[in-house]
Amino acid sequence: MCPEIVLHVEPGVVKDWSAFCRENPPHSIALDGYVHGPPAYDPNGPHANFDHHCGVNRLATRSTTGQVLVAILVGLLDKFSARGTTPTHVFVNDCDQDVCMAYWMLTHSDQVRNLRIEMELSQLILIEDLMDATAGAIPVDPDRSIIRKLTWAFELYDQARLSNALGQMNGDEMRCLIEETSARISRIALSQGQESELCGSYDVLGGGQGWQMIREYGQYARTKLFAKGVRAFVALQELPTGRYAYTVGRMSPFVRFPLDRIFSTLNGLEGSTADHEQWGGSDTIGGSPRRCGSRLTPREVEQAIEQIMCDRPEGPLSKTYDGPSGPSPEPHGSAGG
Repeated sequence: MCPEIVLHVEPGVVKDWSAFCRENPPHSIALDGYVHGPPAYDPNGPHANFDHHCGVNRLATRSTTGQVLVAILVGLLDKFSARGTTPTHVFVNDCDQDVCMAYWMLTHSDQVRNLRIEMELSQLILIEDLMDATAGAIPVDPDRSIIRKLTWAFELYDQARLSNALGQMNGDEMRCLIEETSARISRIALSQGQESELCGSYDVLGGGQGWQMIREYGQYARTKLFAKGVRAFVALQELPTGRYAYTVGRMSPFVRFPLDRIFSTLNGLEGSTADHEQWGGSDTIGGSPRRCGSRLTPREVEQAIEQIMCDRPEGPLSKTYDGPSGPSPEPHGSAGG
């Protein structure tokens, strides 16, 4: 019998690990950026954090989906459910693919830990793990049925993101999206899933040495960008508020595109000292503040980054590969967010 899972959706809320353990009830799990920090576990709560954005080596860290999968298999909910008598509280601040898949596994933990999931769903979990961990850099075949089913499973999130509705959604609206996406995953688990065409294209708006500034159309725009040999990018969206949402990324830590310097420089230009209004992320992807976006124009961002790229090379690979612990989780989920 699966334990009771209580989902708490709090858009824009970001806590550090100590505050989460202090303020959130016992038997609480944070997913994918709700806690600003690397994966953590405190048996005294118990409390747990599953995340791969901040203070981690991105390529060596599984996605939130991958972390939750392994944790369930090795007994996570035996500790958190207290033999089924105590609910497990799950806290999120977004509704992206990684959140939805991790939430589905927590609510269907008996199927997961007893490996009673169909091969098709097992493949979907693996692909989502790889896509999210690499920010969409893994090449995929758009004609494969499993890829088209993955696209259908996360279609609602993709539509919300591309329509600019995501940044305006409240907790109830995000909860509805998560539950509806979870229902689609359950249909795939029953071999009743549908298929949608893989959507991914982009316009080139600018850029510079080894990188492009783009506007994305669809979940797999970055996959196609990387396939064309572009290894670093800035993707932007205009927000209804007149501000911008930026995602800044590179294919891997081996690509010269110094995200820590870029985030630091853009924070200086942004001029805000509030934690929730900071640029930041991991060593391969990050961006502008998740909820409020950035006041910087595309031209200002382009000029700042190009100045950095023309300035001097990054330091040794070992320093870059450790990954920065930027001040905020990466913005807006993505096929690799």
